[in-house]
Amino acid sequence: MTCMPNEDAEFHNAIKEVFLKYPEAQGKYALSSLQLENEMAIDWENEVGVSRIEDRKIITEFVDRKSVIRMQLCLKWNFDYTECLHWIEAPE
Repeated sequence: MTCMPNEDAEFHNAIKEVFLKYPEAQGKYALSSLQLENEMAIDWENEVGVSRIEDRKIITEFVDRKSVIRMQLCLKWNFDYTECLHWIEAPE
């Protein structure tokens, strides 16, 4: 089992307090790291993650924002909700 990161402990504790204050959100949201995306050098201004489910796998591809023209639902927002970082196709 992995433990919480030591860095940003005050931030993580504040997020934990929000989840404790709003327990109904605990099963709907999770704190997510952008470590893998940063390792891939994703350019968030020009790229967006688009995900689909195949069997029991979530497949995410990073594509040019301008190329994504289908109906979408945002899964992951940046810190101030001004830009979507990760989309899923809306159900038909």
